[in-house]
Amino acid sequence: GTGPEGRIIADDVKEYIPMEATAAAPAVDAVGAPAAAAVAAPSIPAPITHEHYTDYPVNEASIATANLLAHSKQTIPHYYLTVDVTLDSLIDLRSKLNANLDEESQISLNDLLIKAAAVSMKSCPSANASWMGDKVRMYNSVDMNVVMGNGDTLYAPLISAVDTRGVKSISEEIASNLADIEGGSINESFTAVGTVTFMNLGMYGVKSCAPIIRSPQAVAVALGAAENRVVPKEGDIGEGDDIYDTKVMLTATLSCDHRVVDGAVGAQWLSAFKAAVESPETLLL
Repeated sequence: GTGPEGRIIADDVKEYIPMEATAAAPAVDAVGAPAAAAVAAPSIPAPITHEHYTDYPVNEASIATANLLAHSKQTIPHYYLTVDVTLDSLIDLRSKLNANLDEESQISLNDLLIKAAAVSMKSCPSANASWMGDKVRMYNSVDMNVVMGNGDTLYAPLISAVDTRGVKSISEEIASNLADIEGGSINESFTAVGTVTFMNLGMYGVKSCAPIIRSPQAVAVALGAAENRVVPKEGDIGEGDDIYDTKVMLTATLSCDHRVVDGAVGAQWLSAFKAAVESPETLLL
């Protein structure tokens, strides 16, 4: 690339990636910026049918995303850490919060998990960083790309300063972004790059996923399906008592850039995430 220390910058890939869809660095200054104007979602060309196959063209946003992810996978030294997390306490907290909210304002389990991931980033600041060739840049704000949609409507809109926002505010922005995708109207936040990417594949029944890190981020977190699992019972067990218990659990996987986040830091992040989920009262502090 033509950037510092040979890094690939926007000019190096502009023949593949439209400039308006390129984000060369995390959008750490997004807080307080004017609201981006909504634009119509890119149209998708019609399929091209041949004798033995059919070609399905993709839109420019999908091409841009594909090129960025391919570049990230080829240039970032990925490694992966996984932990199992118990959700019972988080589910109880969600029920208590939703008891005070109307039907249209209900908080989802995913909203709380996003907040837990943001808290983990703040408690492990070494992960909220980027490799800059000759230095590591650490960011003050946790700006999160949350993957949503699917296929040609797959986006990862940016939610700024997630670490300082309440769960209700996060939930409202997620709902607004989903409505924009369904309505075919997107804005610049849908292509901006933050400091971490979050994806939840639980709705598809996936047990775990090792996500590709979105350059120039240093980590990406993916969650699997919440499911009932039989585990050894904790505490004192009397004679004749059942030695097993049933808990609602999921598997969380953290993809790390080894240039920025070593194994100890990655383990620290997962430990913080597990603590935030299993003692969710801390999310309200």
